[in-house]
Amino acid sequence: MKRKMVLADCDERYLRELSYYFMENVPQLELITFTKRERMCRYFEDNNRADILMVDETFADSGLKEMTPGLTRIVMSKSMVPVDGFEPVKKYQRMETLSDTVLLKYAENKGTLETVKGSSDTRNAVLFSPAGGTGKTTLALALAAAGARMGMNILYLNLEEIDSVGECLGKTKGSLSDVFLALKTKGMNAGLKLKGSTEAEVSAGFNYISGVESISEYEEINGEDIRRLLKMIQELAIYDLVVIDPPCGFTEQTKAVLKEADAIFVPVTPEEGNIQKLQRLIRESRLHDTYDSLFQKMYLVMNKAPAGGNMAEVLPEEIRSRIPFGASVMADGIFSGRGNILRFGDRLLQVMNPLLQIAMGNR
Repeated sequence: MKRKMVLADCDERYLRELSYYFMENVPQLELITFTKRERMCRYFEDNNRADILMVDETFADSGLKEMTPGLTRIVMSKSMVPVDGFEPVKKYQRMETLSDTVLLKYAENKGTLETVKGSSDTRNAVLFSPAGGTGKTTLALALAAAGARMGMNILYLNLEEIDSVGECLGKTKGSLSDVFLALKTKGMNAGLKLKGSTEAEVSAGFNYISGVESISEYEEINGEDIRRLLKMIQELAIYDLVVIDPPCGFTEQTKAVLKEADAIFVPVTPEEGNIQKLQRLIRESRLHDTYDSLFQKMYLVMNKAPAGGNMAEVLPEEIRSRIPFGASVMADGIFSGRGNILRFGDRLLQVMNPLLQIAMGNR
């Protein structure tokens, strides 16, 4: 059901451009526009209904607030000076960002996902390794950047206890600490908190959220919390693919991530220690039937593979017979630094396309 928004600004040209954008791109809203404050006030005095009120800062005052109880009131501001009863937004910004902000503020005010929920069939791809040093995080970033380059709406979700990408990506307006708090607080909508906390990486184009504020928080986060987080992201239905980067090892939290995955990519490098840890995980899994379903979703990724190298020469039969081959990633300069990954979308798409096809269920 459409929500009715009153949009008012004395700048007729700006109002026309803004209203055209909303009518073309925001089907959730029905618009009523005004360039004269007195006409807008008369509309409300006649008991006409609206759900959202967005006005220029010259229109916003206590009288308009009293006239519009129950509405989500937004003031478009150049000065960003607070106005009592109105949520401020920057007036001159990308209209896509402005429209997203309007829908999110309404959703937060009403405590519902109705206006921000999408229609995507969200899938989860996990980069998992029982050993460190396999390039797990680098490949996760590369997969997210390649998916965004393909035109998909991607969320990169780093669940490492010590966030190793914070400096590379920068700090978002919210963090996983806020989302986990919302998950554990009765009456708070964690989906809205996530939606309001994520930001788009400027160069690569995928969405992400900063990690927890303190690693000690993971002492209070269990597997069920992780499962609820991923279910909540699916409920949002705004991402085509969530690329999940959990910590190494086989913790309760990591097992929860793997159970919710649609595809699990297991990076392995020629180093003997990495191979031995993967072998041990495979041997351990044979003792527990509950892990069979996880291995059915796993695909090997030969990372830092030598040109022309034969996987059979590097990996023992015990690994190759248990986990099918997904892709090889040759040693390449674009993987030498995580900052490079954010800038080489076309080349990354060529390298990561086999994994994207698997992640989206096209194999």
